[in-house]
Amino acid sequence: MAPRAEARKRLLEATIRTLAVEGYGGTTARSIARTGGFAPGVIYYHFEDLEALLVAALRHTSQARMARYEEALGSCTDATGLLSRLRELYAEDMTDQGHIDAVQELFTASATSPLLREELLAHVDSWSRFAAAAVERLVDGTALEHLVPSRDLGMIAVAMFLGIQTLTHLDGDRARIESLFSTAEPAAILWDTFAGARNSSPEK
Repeated sequence: MAPRAEARKRLLEATIRTLAVEGYGGTTARSIARTGGFAPGVIYYHFEDLEALLVAALRHTSQARMARYEEALGSCTDATGLLSRLRELYAEDMTDQGHIDAVQELFTASATSPLLREELLAHVDSWSRFAAAAVERLVDGTALEHLVPSRDLGMIAVAMFLGIQTLTHLDGDRARIESLFSTAEPAAILWDTFAGARNSSPEK
């Protein structure tokens, strides 16, 4: 990676870490520079202002996590496998909470930033389309293939996740997501049984 690109990446990752640890209110040019170990002036060499940096940081972390999720889930066609891999990915997110906590802080910041609000809407849309594609793989070849509103279900899944993460961000209770995974396990097994029976039934 070229030195300029490497410096920009370090800056974006320092911004995400600062948002996660110090919150939006504590994320300034000086605090980001302190986190990354560089002079505050470096920020304005790469970005017009702090708002532009926040928008770029959101795009950077979202694309990185999306790539990881696509790698892990892109070939998954059964519900139990999908749920298991999602559980592992969420554990990764919890091990390094930078992405999740930073996005929560940026939602707060978007109230006064049209540019950030636009980027967040694009962020939500990309994850909704990703979730919709996962739903489509699950129903492919079943009687519900053309009946399930995958786009709507994708949006519902993302909205539910964001809502739970907002509550977790407020009170620190991480058990909610784990409870959802446990609750979904029997439903995933039932779905795979149904889908397997449909796909293995002899043609008439």
